[in-house]
Amino acid sequence: MNLKQLEYFIAVAELLSFTKAAKKCYISQTAITLQIQSLEKRLGVSLFIRDKHHVELTAAGKVYLNEARAILIRAEEAAKLARTASEGVTGELSVGFIRGYEQSRFSETLRTFREAYPNISLHLIRDNMSALYHHLEDNSCDIVLNLSLAAQGYENMTHRFLKRFPLMAVLYPGHPLSGHNHLSYQDLAQEDFIIMQPHGRATDEAEEVLLCYNRGGFIPHIISRDREVQTVLLEVSAGFGIAILPEYAVRYYYNARNLIILPLLRSDGTPEEVDFEIIWKTENSNPSIEKLLQWMETHDYTE
Repeated sequence: MNLKQLEYFIAVAELLSFTKAAKKCYISQTAITLQIQSLEKRLGVSLFIRDKHHVELTAAGKVYLNEARAILIRAEEAAKLARTASEGVTGELSVGFIRGYEQSRFSETLRTFREAYPNISLHLIRDNMSALYHHLEDNSCDIVLNLSLAAQGYENMTHRFLKRFPLMAVLYPGHPLSGHNHLSYQDLAQEDFIIMQPHGRATDEAEEVLLCYNRGGFIPHIISRDREVQTVLLEVSAGFGIAILPEYAVRYYYNARNLIILPLLRSDGTPEEVDFEIIWKTENSNPSIEKLLQWMETHDYTE
């Protein structure tokens, strides 16, 4: 068995025609027939039921089709990794990300990137939204993954849109609004808020304040601030107040008995969302930045 035989088998299986498959693969019908026969002999099973007018997959062929596709995909991925390793790309890359984003599939992006570029040393910085921009300004961070709310006022930065995440209202069981299927910002105008901000920050710099004011028309009553998602959720579950968090920060808590997580919707029924982006200092010439950008474009682990 070789990869070409798998390609020929998949072509015949998808087209259900040896003639069409031969044309697609640029070989003769006799050659593709012999290759399939060789594959069947190697496997010890018949992959096709065929006569002069009809071709169809056997039960074994249907199972093998899925496996053959997976083998070809894995072989191509292995070839890409080998080519990447042969490039000898080396360097260091400091990557910042907003608190809570560790709950997303970002770890899969980092893991596969390190496999592809084993000679690039990654350093991770986890911080709040505004602090990440400061890390870029003072060159302590090469690239950050961040909400785009506070992008204004920071010059010489290059921004690349990554994804939009839905915003979720997090309530404690028994809250008067906990029986709803969804909420709006206006529904929360009178609530006590627990927000993810370090102590000492001005209220008008808080991301949640900007969102509440821009989308709900009110300044939230903040009763507690904390830097960690887990502590915010603990305080919500204890009935201290409510929180608004991006979906990636709460995706593993939907089945928690002590939390109610509801989507926030606009008046037209569409989700309230927040933009997520990749930012780096325009003058930063670290070649590893482009490698990570290219990797994230082709390996979507941002869900």
